[in-house]
Amino acid sequence: MLARRLALTLRMGAIVFALSALALIAAPEFFLEFLKIEKDESGYAEEIIWAMRMIGVCLLIASVMMPLVAAFAPERALRQVGVLMVGICSLLTLLTFLTPAPWGIGKVVYLLVGAFFTVGYVYGLRGRRRHS
Repeated sequence: MLARRLALTLRMGAIVFALSALALIAAPEFFLEFLKIEKDESGYAEEIIWAMRMIGVCLLIASVMMPLVAAFAPERALRQVGVLMVGICSLLTLLTFLTPAPWGIGKVVYLLVGAFFTVGYVYGLRGRRRHS
């Protein structure tokens, strides 16, 4: 059961990462506006747009690897990945909270998504512990 819960959470996270990655690659300005990141008179700097696209590529890599881990990793490896993902999701949630932007729907949505996955991984890790 533990393996099923963690695998399901990994697969759902992969979908969210893939959608975010595609949005970041295709339309980074939309994502920046969604989070209410400040821009100057001429718009967003090319450097931040480039950085957002690079983040999208990194998320795309993660979104490809997560279902592979869910499908082929043994239970012990899934537990280890689950522990790592609790930390990663918590950090993403904290960084979203600390985003130097005003509060808006985008910030709240990303906080809720991050918190949802943190709780999902913690729930997935509950269960019988095996020493294998």
